[in-house]
Amino acid sequence: MAGDKLLAEWFWTDRWIGSSAFLLPMEARGVYREMLTQAWRRGAKLPNDHEAIRRAIGATVGEWRRTWPAVKRFWRVEGDDLVNDTQQEIFHTAQARAQAAHKRGLLGAQARAQALHKQNIRSA
Repeated sequence: MAGDKLLAEWFWTDRWIGSSAFLLPMEARGVYREMLTQAWRRGAKLPNDHEAIRRAIGATVGEWRRTWPAVKRFWRVEGDDLVNDTQQEIFHTAQARAQAAHKRGLLGAQARAQALHKQNIRSA
């Protein structure tokens, strides 16, 4: 489970509308949101490679050049990656909840299997 991807991105609308990123011009806001989605798919990080990011989000060279200066303040370099601190917090919370749910599911399945096994022994 630990290596599994989180297939759904947690997106808190109230938090987003209240953020300073929401005040970006529409084009920059779109680039920023696409970056967040691509980062989510990669464990809440992007490679610190602007060309790779640009291609991943489907931005043209012109769109990237116009928007990156406004968007870069929401990202920081961590080793070879770019990360967004808010997204990392949300991602790690989502990951912990998914792991806990997985564990609860396994425990429930084991309990059910034991109960069925006991029932089969009594029936025999």
